[in-house]
Amino acid sequence: MSAIPLPEAFTDLLTQLEKEIEKLAKTSPLAALRAARRLEVIAAETSYWPAHDAQQDTTDEQAAAALGLNEEGLGRLRRPERPAHG
Repeated sequence: MSAIPLPEAFTDLLTQLEKEIEKLAKTSPLAALRAARRLEVIAAETSYWPAHDAQQDTTDEQAAAALGLNEEGLGRLRRPERPAHG
């Protein structure tokens, strides 16, 4: 099984975000760090339930392959962090 492709529009948005953070880092490293941290928070908040649901429908190995993960990544799949609400 190969990694599931992301929609092109989503990939384009991620590429644009990456470029904007790199550009911001040249003039305001702390602002770039804040932007990157915000992306981490969004990822944590939005990944818990999809990871939970994926575990119900697939084996860990199938999910890891679909996500393009290795053995290390597989461990994170098994124990996703639940985001704090607030």
